[in-house]
Amino acid sequence: MKLVVKIGGQASDDAKQRRRLARQIAQLAQIGHWVTVVHGGGKLLTATLERLGIATKFHHGLRVTDDATRDVALMVLAGAVNKRWVAEIEAQGQPALGLCGGDAGLVEARKLRPLAGRSPKKLGWVGEPQRVNPRILEIAFEQGLVPVVASLAPNARGEYLNMNADDLAAALAVALRADRLCYLTESGGVWDATRQLLPVVKVKDIAGLIERGVVRDGMIPKLLSCARTVGRHVSEIDIISPAVPQGLWRALGEGEPVGTRILNS
Repeated sequence: MKLVVKIGGQASDDAKQRRRLARQIAQLAQIGHWVTVVHGGGKLLTATLERLGIATKFHHGLRVTDDATRDVALMVLAGAVNKRWVAEIEAQGQPALGLCGGDAGLVEARKLRPLAGRSPKKLGWVGEPQRVNPRILEIAFEQGLVPVVASLAPNARGEYLNMNADDLAAALAVALRADRLCYLTESGGVWDATRQLLPVVKVKDIAGLIERGVVRDGMIPKLLSCARTVGRHVSEIDIISPAVPQGLWRALGEGEPVGTRILNS
């Protein structure tokens, strides 16, 4: 199967969790799955900016990325965080290839389009995937490599943009016609108003969950992204916690419902 795994910031920062996830990613690749890893790394980026005396600002939940912040994001995300994940996976006996969207024409980005209450001018160098050419990922798979992709890509003029890693993972999954997309996130899934985990959410029910306030805050854009992605050559999406023992392996390797599974019908 073709699998895309998006790893959140906490898993990147926690050495033990990083090692456990790297082991599961290696296991999935070693039994023949084509695994693509997508990561952000916002906490380390924020800490690095602070050490350099560069203020961190957010606008409607998105990091304002001026020239200096963009340059540090390239250094941290495509550098330190990316190579850390490559090293962890290779330590498990599985060769990996570190990339960002600018390598081998993988992704061309564009600045975020205006939405209600959000001005691209205020956000600076913040973008979204516009075009994806997955050929470099396919070459990596053919050579037995796990591609590890940082959430940055250039626009048509070669100017790098900082992207939301969830959006990048979804775009790569669609371009690859992935069988499964998995979001590793602290929430561990979708929870109802009584704090009960919903094991399955169907795309047709997502709008109602949002309208009734069952889904709130950061889970809203994640589920809206899932609704746009499932059915576009992606069979299903899992949202699981990186802290669940063998959670990634259980969800993707064994098909066990661990967190919340998003299905088209």
